[in-house]
Amino acid sequence: MISKRLLLKETILYGVSKAIPGAVGLGFVMVFIRLIGPSEYGQYSLLLSQCNLIVAISFGWLNQAQLRYYTSDVNHQTFGSSQIKSLFISGLLGIGMISVLAFAQSSSLLTGGLLIWVTISIGGFNYIKTRFQVQLMPAKIIWLTSAQALMAILFPLLFFQVYHGNALTLLLGVGISFLCIVLIIFGKNIKNLIQKQKSPIPQENSTSIIKKWFYFGSPLSIWFAMGLALPFFDRFFINLFQSGEELGMYAGIQELLTRIFSLTLFPLVLTLHPRIMNSWNKNESNVSIKIIVYSIGLMLGVGAILLLTIWIFNDFIFSMVQWAIPGLSSQFKDIILPLLLTGFLWQLSFFTHKMLELKEQTVRMVFFLFPSLLINLIGNIVFLPKYGVVATAYTALVSALIYCLITGCYTIAAIRKETIK
Repeated sequence: MISKRLLLKETILYGVSKAIPGAVGLGFVMVFIRLIGPSEYGQYSLLLSQCNLIVAISFGWLNQAQLRYYTSDVNHQTFGSSQIKSLFISGLLGIGMISVLAFAQSSSLLTGGLLIWVTISIGGFNYIKTRFQVQLMPAKIIWLTSAQALMAILFPLLFFQVYHGNALTLLLGVGISFLCIVLIIFGKNIKNLIQKQKSPIPQENSTSIIKKWFYFGSPLSIWFAMGLALPFFDRFFINLFQSGEELGMYAGIQELLTRIFSLTLFPLVLTLHPRIMNSWNKNESNVSIKIIVYSIGLMLGVGAILLLTIWIFNDFIFSMVQWAIPGLSSQFKDIILPLLLTGFLWQLSFFTHKMLELKEQTVRMVFFLFPSLLINLIGNIVFLPKYGVVATAYTALVSALIYCLITGCYTIAAIRKETIK
C-alpha cells in the first residue's frame, strides 16, 4: 500500500502542477472575457471544445494505453518504434476528423487549418504529459503545465497588440503555447521520450503491440470523446437556442468552477492512478483494490468538506464570480451549485470506473456513459429553450450522477468478486 507520506508529497507536487495553471487559467478567463466580450469568448470556448474532443478520439487511445501498459511494455524491443508509429497514426486521425468537421461546418480554409494545428499541438502536449505521469515525474509536470499556462495568456495578449482581438486570435495564441512546449520537450528529450532499453524484451513485434494498445485504448478514446462531448453539446445547444452572450457567460462560469477541482481533487487522481495501474500490472490486485477503496473514501471526504463550504458561502462565491465576469446577472446564480456538483462527480468517476480499466472492460465504459450522453441531448433539446441555461446545468449534473452510480455499482460487485478469489 502506498505510504501516506509519499501520497501527501506527490499530491502536493501535483497540486503545485495544477496551482500555477489554475491561477493563470482564472486570470485567463477574467482577462479575455473582458477583452473580446462574452459572445466572442463563447465562440472561442466552442472551438477549443471541438479541438479537445478530436484530441480525445485521435490521441486518447495512445495515452490510455501508456497509463495501462507502460510498466509492462517499456522494455520491449519495439517499444520506441511503436510509440513513433502510434503518434503518427494519432496525428493522421486528428487531421482527418478536423478536416471532415471543418468541411461539414463550411469553415474557411484559415479556420480549418488553425483547428488542425491546435488539435495536433494539444495532442502532442497531452502525450508528453502522460509520459511524465507514468514515469512518476510530477516535478516535470509542474514545469510543463506551468510554462504552457503562462504562454497561453502571454501569446494572445501579444497578438492582441498587433491584430484585432477575436475568438480566432485567442485560439491562435493558445495553440502556440501548446506547440512551443511540444517542440521544446521533443527537442531536448527525444531519446528519453522514445526510449530503447539496454536489455530489450522482444516478445511482441511493432504491429502486435500497437494493436494491443489500440484495442485497449480506442474504447477509452470513445469514452473520453463522449465525456468531452457533454460540455461541447452544452455549448453547442446554448449557442443554438440562446444568445452568444449567454454562451460566453455559461462557458466562463464553468471554466472558473472547473479550476476549483483542478486545484483540490485532480492532484489526487494524478497521484493515485499510475500506482493503481502499476500494482495491478505486478499482479498485486489486492494493493490496487485497497488504493481504489481508499481513493473513493478520500475523494468523498474532501468533496463533502468542499461542497459544504460552497453551500454555506454560496452568496459570497457568486459575488466573486460576478467580479471575475463583468456583467454577470443574478439569473446565473442558480447554475453555480449544479456545475460544482457536476465537476465533483466527474472527478469521483475516475475511481468508480477504475475496475473497468483494470479488467480491460473499456467497451463497457462506453456503454455505461451512453445513458449520460442521451440525458444530455434530451435535456438540452427539450428543456433549454424553455428554462434557459439552468436546464443545461442540471442536465449536466444528472448526466454525471448517472455515470457515477452505474460505474460505482460495477466496482462494488467487481471488488467483492476479487476478494472472494
